[in-house]
Amino acid sequence: MKKFIAILSIVVFAVSCKPTEETAPIPRDKMTEIVTDIHLAETYSTMVWDSSRMVNKHPDSLASFYHTILEHHSVSIDSFNHSLEWYSAHTTELDSVYNSVISNLSTLEGLQSVGRKSEDD
Repeated sequence: MKKFIAILSIVVFAVSCKPTEETAPIPRDKMTEIVTDIHLAETYSTMVWDSSRMVNKHPDSLASFYHTILEHHSVSIDSFNHSLEWYSAHTTELDSVYNSVISNLSTLEGLQSVGRKSEDD
């Protein structure tokens, strides 16, 4: 009887385990582009809403920005959320995405600095 319960437990456990996806629903490069755009939109939203305080994000403009960003990248909100869950479960991949996002934002910041210097000349 104990052997039967042990085997039954193993079978139930094996059947109940949901197989994990091997690859990200949204590829790393595309996810990096989307997350970079989202960070830019969040920054812009704070500046647009109240340029004197720059404290809070404007929720209406953010919703519009998110919709536009996902539409631009041909990704549904459900697909994006599913990908966020996948990346959260695969932290090495998530770190890779954010390292690339930081690199992208640093590059954009550098380009903006160069643009300001040329305007000052």
